[in-house]
Amino acid sequence: MFFLRNILPCGAEMKEYVGRGWAEVLRLNELESFESIWNLDVEWFEELNERRGGWSGVSRINLLTENGKSVGVFLKRQENHNTKGWTAPVKGVPTFYKEFKNILRFVSYGLPAVEPVFFSHRYKDGNSQAILMTRELDGFESLASAIYSRDSELMQDKVMREQMMLAVAGRVREMHDYHFEHGCLYDKHIFVRFVEGAWEVVFIDLEKLRRTCFQGRAVVRDLYTLAKYAKLSGWRRSDRLGFLKDYMKEESLSSRSKLIWRKINRRMKLKNKI
Repeated sequence: MFFLRNILPCGAEMKEYVGRGWAEVLRLNELESFESIWNLDVEWFEELNERRGGWSGVSRINLLTENGKSVGVFLKRQENHNTKGWTAPVKGVPTFYKEFKNILRFVSYGLPAVEPVFFSHRYKDGNSQAILMTRELDGFESLASAIYSRDSELMQDKVMREQMMLAVAGRVREMHDYHFEHGCLYDKHIFVRFVEGAWEVVFIDLEKLRRTCFQGRAVVRDLYTLAKYAKLSGWRRSDRLGFLKDYMKEESLSSRSKLIWRKINRRMKLKNKI
């Protein structure tokens, strides 16, 4: 699925990956090198994230394709925005490197993720620089979008709303069945679209994704995070309860599911007091 160029082991000076079919597109747009992509003068899609001793930012650009059409991609660039761990306790690794590897992990398990176009990492003048480019999700909107708010015209259709919730719950359950914890399961990180009578679901921002032996803990943490932020987007208690039933594949909550429900609500009440 991917064309890999100049792959070096972790800790080396350069790692570069190009998605299958994208090498020619990048060439057409004169974006074949790290330097050419890094130096692109384009507006930031959102405010720069300045922390961890560095910065990280996202831009949206259009690339010309061989057939004369264009395709939207998101370009992420960061400098000295690293996460330290047992494999890299001093320098750390770029957060985009972690995200990119997790995208590939999702793909290998058949889980829905964005399509990677380009990834590369280098050290220049002592600075750690990384680029991650992914294809735009055509026709998708996040659950945090106004179109999917509880009181929107689309979500006033009870059948459509229930079908969407069932699709999202099923994908979250599938992720957990593979012992993945998203770690940042906000509603804005879940993208959906309705195509040919069915809902499609894609997860984004996999930087904090991790495998865990403790599936139960991953379930509570991720479902709590989603419940917390979905509530801010207009989800009612009945929506959150219905989502848990869909997730657990139950008509009424079992003893285990009730325990999960109580843990989630206990956390929400505790956080509201802080």
